[in-house]
Amino acid sequence: MGIFSFLKKLGKENKGIISEKLAFSEIESWLEKKKKENELKEKETMVIIKGKIRRFTEELREKIIILESFDVESKKEKEDIKGIVNNSRKDYIKLVENFLGNLNNLEINEFEEFIKRINKIFLDFNKSSYKNYERATILIGKEMASIKESLKIFSKGLIKTFEESKEIVDSFKKISLVKSKLDMILSLDRTLRKISEMTLSLNEKIKSKEEGNKSLLEEIEKIKKSFNYLERLKTQKKIESLKEELKKNIFMLKQLLDFKALANFFHIDEEQMNILKNHKEDFQTNFQKDNGKMITDLLDEAKLNNSTISEKVNLIRNKIEEISNYEKEIKEDETQELYSRVKEIVLEIDNLKIERVKEEKRHEKLKISKEELINLLKHELGKMNIELV
Repeated sequence: MGIFSFLKKLGKENKGIISEKLAFSEIESWLEKKKKENELKEKETMVIIKGKIRRFTEELREKIIILESFDVESKKEKEDIKGIVNNSRKDYIKLVENFLGNLNNLEINEFEEFIKRINKIFLDFNKSSYKNYERATILIGKEMASIKESLKIFSKGLIKTFEESKEIVDSFKKISLVKSKLDMILSLDRTLRKISEMTLSLNEKIKSKEEGNKSLLEEIEKIKKSFNYLERLKTQKKIESLKEELKKNIFMLKQLLDFKALANFFHIDEEQMNILKNHKEDFQTNFQKDNGKMITDLLDEAKLNNSTISEKVNLIRNKIEEISNYEKEIKEDETQELYSRVKEIVLEIDNLKIERVKEEKRHEKLKISKEELINLLKHELGKMNIELV
């Protein structure tokens, strides 16, 4: 059987009164101090247990000598029974020696693992020695019982020592849990600092971009008030006015044309009919393609041109030329490039703001996680009678 079922009870909450108060900044050093105290107690307990093992080994080997010297042959029993008893005794002694060797060769420094290994050594021994013990006791009673009693007393002594020292295992577990929560909180703190630094950097970038944008807009306004820009606006308005007049004049010219008569004249000429068709559908675009040459050529060929149409065509051509001259004179709009840069900067600012919102949301989630971890940390410290202040 095993010897430490009491370990199942370890780690239960200690609902004692608060005996100490700690600030968050003191936890790490307190844990280190507590760990060292536990390690010292652990070493002391290990020395005690190893001393018990040494004394137990000496006692048991003395009893093994007595067991070995027992005269089985003097017993009035069948030879085959004596043979079974002798073989079982030898095997049992070997198992006891192996058991003692395993106990004495344990070099584990962690108390909980040490207990587990001892328990396994006992379990293995009990399992492997049971049959040999039962067979040997057929003829050897007192000597076998004496060894069994020593094992029982030693086992009880270990259990008592383990019981007295179980707070070491319990304390190590609690320290480990607190350390784990503390490490997670400190890791979150580092992440939160990085997010804060990132948010600050984003704010500075946004501010810089907004200031740059403001400068561009001020420059645009300055240009708009300049003489050259105002003259350009006047020229642009003049061009727009001329284009409206041109549109009206072209429309009036189209009304003067007899497309039906032209179609009757050119109906057998597919190429000429296509020219007429295109002009009828979109007169202004097709007129401006060649300054009215094709349509006037058709009018002349069909003898449908007249002074009114010619005057109107010349007027339109003059308008087109006048518009062209104004367009050549007009200077490039300096504000267009600046507006383009403003648009780019606004997009960059929007992207930076979106990134900032993401970081702020992440910061908020991690803050909540940190608060939850702190509450768990307080709970774990409470089990150790420590209040976090």
